[in-house]
Amino acid sequence: MNNKKLATLCLFLFTAVASRGQNLDESLLFSQYEQGATARFKAMGNAQTALGGDISNIAGNPAGLGFFNNSDISLSLDYFGDKNKATYFGSQTESTRDRFGLNQLGIVFNLPSMRARGANLDQGWLNFNVGLSYNKTNSFISNLNYSGQNNESSIADYMADPRTGVAHDFGWDAGLVDIGADNLYFPMGVPDNTQRSFTQTKGSQSETNLSFGANYSNKLYLGASVAFSSIDHRTYRRFEEDGYLFDDRVVDQGSRFLNPQQGSDDPRFYNELLNSDYYYDDDYEGHTKGAGVNVKLGLIYRPTDIIRIGLSATTPTWYNMSTDYSDYYGITNFHPETGAEISWYEYEPEYSSYDYNLRTPYRVNGGISAVFSKGLISADVEFVNYKSMKITTDVADLDMQYAEDIKNTYKGAVNLKVGGEYVVTPQFMIRAGYNHTGNPYENVDYKAQSITGGLGFRFGNYYVDATYQNWRQEYDTTPYALAADYPVNSPIASVKNTRNNVFLTIGAKF
Repeated sequence: MNNKKLATLCLFLFTAVASRGQNLDESLLFSQYEQGATARFKAMGNAQTALGGDISNIAGNPAGLGFFNNSDISLSLDYFGDKNKATYFGSQTESTRDRFGLNQLGIVFNLPSMRARGANLDQGWLNFNVGLSYNKTNSFISNLNYSGQNNESSIADYMADPRTGVAHDFGWDAGLVDIGADNLYFPMGVPDNTQRSFTQTKGSQSETNLSFGANYSNKLYLGASVAFSSIDHRTYRRFEEDGYLFDDRVVDQGSRFLNPQQGSDDPRFYNELLNSDYYYDDDYEGHTKGAGVNVKLGLIYRPTDIIRIGLSATTPTWYNMSTDYSDYYGITNFHPETGAEISWYEYEPEYSSYDYNLRTPYRVNGGISAVFSKGLISADVEFVNYKSMKITTDVADLDMQYAEDIKNTYKGAVNLKVGGEYVVTPQFMIRAGYNHTGNPYENVDYKAQSITGGLGFRFGNYYVDATYQNWRQEYDTTPYALAADYPVNSPIASVKNTRNNVFLTIGAKF
């Protein structure tokens, strides 16, 4: 890894840790995937740990495969609608994005056990079923835009910190940062500027699962699966600032803007730039790809014909990751009275890449369900230990910093899921569910929940299920992160994210 790549990676780490809530840093984002499910289980809040007999079990609790007495195949499509409402220094902005796509494709092969003639057909190992599925577990489709009048800080404050690496170097070369007689850096851009941020993300996270499930005496169901996960995440981010290049402190600190002997022989610094207006923009493009593997183990116990108790555990997913990126910095200075352009400076984008390894948290699920002749109710509790995330590179010191920051930033979270199904007629069902996502952060407020409802239709060996899901989260993000010991706080945009999703599953038993 060359020095520029290392500086950029360190900059990314510094920014993510300082802000903590900055748009859910990629490692957390890839760890907050949803278990793959058909429209039926999605309608019930994905509370599936103690339920069986649905193709969702391939990606959820594989023990549920033991409930199949027939082979089954299904296909699920989805509509994904994303809306962000952001508030930044009192200004509100709304942005939307949507798309259609494939959500799930799966098949289960029912393999009943060979039984001796005259044997009790309800005792012993009754089947060993096999399932294979593709499931989309995360969608990154989103637009987030916000703007406002920042009267507290400037991008120059961020660049005045030498730890910001490439950004600091640009700030110095562009005149946004100066150094005084005491050899301390300080920003030249003053507060009361106009800032705009535009972020577009796309791509998805998915799993291909191979699962096995078995049924022992219609009482105990055991299962195991191996999942091959894939990540494709693209980001485009643009930040703009219209500001004023001057600070009263410059007079007392012997600035290079007033005295060319203080560190620059460029006449711009003591002739043209002082007191000028400026337009600054930063364009970042990144493409992160990854491939990983995990293992799931599960069981379901049925103590009575009605009650079912489930337990499943998912190992961490071990990913090999790679990121390609480019980052452009540019500034144009204008005469404050005439508006004429007096200076233009830029850092040309350089396309670079780096590789790293990501280990996501382990997950443990417990669930209970009650199945009646006219329907069912089900509830799950899931624990995800985000502190167990791990990022490793080929730089030992950076790995230690990642480990420390993950430890200080994240915590274990508890997710709650509950849902039910009511059989109106043998051919028609209605369903509803609720899902609460626990806060993964130690010191940042985060809220997320979803409400779902759906319908199911049965026509002989064929079925159709439709589900509507309303998912909401609230979080804070920042266009640039100031150090904890900086005199002013990082600028904060408060975001309310709403996703209106529709799922349609078509399947057949054979």
